[in-house]
Amino acid sequence: MKKILTPILFLLVVTFAFADEPPRVTVAKVDYSEIDDLLAEVVLSKEGNEELRDRYNAKEKAAKDAQDRMQKKIMAGEGFDPMEAAGSFMHDDGDKKKVDQLCEKLLLELIEQTFEGRYDLVFKNDYRSSLIYSKIAIDDVTVIIKQELLKALPGN
Repeated sequence: MKKILTPILFLLVVTFAFADEPPRVTVAKVDYSEIDDLLAEVVLSKEGNEELRDRYNAKEKAAKDAQDRMQKKIMAGEGFDPMEAAGSFMHDDGDKKKVDQLCEKLLLELIEQTFEGRYDLVFKNDYRSSLIYSKIAIDDVTVIIKQELLKALPGN
């Protein structure tokens, strides 16, 4: 009886010991607020994006100018048209969406090239991040991504 029971118990112990080990998942995060301007600059400097870059930069400049005008009026105690101010800050147009989409695409390509499948999940760490709690360590790869973006900038 011992000869039969001992191998069976051994197999059960070995089976349950390995089954108790959780699967290994590697997670990283990217602090998007640190690289978003640099990411947009790299995307807009790529060949073929000249028209998009010109339109995007013109809209950014117009929004900044409108904000400066509004601030000057407020500081001087003058009145300003709230509808005009609101219209100048609405930067949710097709060009903005296109640049955001190209930035996300470039970020994904950089993560794949730089880390070669090392991470199963990569979180975009910004104010909209959905990550609240984690029991596993999360590597912050922002600095590495920032270095890759700086390398991708065209020479001046």
